[in-house]
Amino acid sequence: MTLPEAPKFSLRIAIPFNGKRIMPRFGLAREFFLVEIDTEKHLSALRPCRWEPRTEPSVGLWLRGLGADGVVCDGIHPRFQTVLEAEGLWVIQGAWGEIDEVLGRLLAGTLSVPPEKSPGYRAPCCSPQSIKACGKTTCPNPERRRKNPMKIAITAQTPSPESPVDPRFGRAPWLMIYDPQNGSWESIDNIAGIEAAHGAGIQAAKKVVDHKALALVTGAIGPKAFKSLTSAGVKIYHGACGTVREALQACQQGKLAETTSNDATGRV
Repeated sequence: MTLPEAPKFSLRIAIPFNGKRIMPRFGLAREFFLVEIDTEKHLSALRPCRWEPRTEPSVGLWLRGLGADGVVCDGIHPRFQTVLEAEGLWVIQGAWGEIDEVLGRLLAGTLSVPPEKSPGYRAPCCSPQSIKACGKTTCPNPERRRKNPMKIAITAQTPSPESPVDPRFGRAPWLMIYDPQNGSWESIDNIAGIEAAHGAGIQAAKKVVDHKALALVTGAIGPKAFKSLTSAGVKIYHGACGTVREALQACQQGKLAETTSNDATGRV
């Protein structure tokens, strides 16, 4: 009796590129190569893919949808790295040069790749049996995502979790930032947004991103702020009411609708 050959599970890597070279800045990348490396370090053909921010606002969600396990890039802004890691993707940065050279260094082990990122590695939640059963070649690790829960920003009328939610995003007096890792709250004033003649939503969006929140809970949001936040990987939940604490609970319980297009726009 001949036993069937054991399957060779591969690691799928996304590499941003420009021409034949790796893209110097991840945030400017629109073209990505997807490449698979099996447990014996055999390389499959490169498959080019294009990210369209207008239809796929979050690059992390888009790459995860393509089955990517991680990203090899040159330079990357911390906010983009946070977005990728929040989706369970690892990041190797500092790679430069032509794509073929980068792949050669990766296979040769000259890039700084920790053991858990090396070809053939599987997250603890993914056994070969479970992958074979579900028919997937990759599987995100929920344990890692639970260890790095995302911060949530909520628009507020006063700097308190007991404050009523402000239904306006750009003109909200305060942003309350909740950190689920330690259960703490941080209040951020939005005076500049209130006093701005125009561009209030953009200024408020910058505060959300600067404070590393990856989710926003509000009443309504304008198209410019929507585009600014989603391009930074921030998920938006609209229709919030009641107090800030109640809105947080509603979001965590899945009772608020996630905005995936400009269907929750206000004036700012």
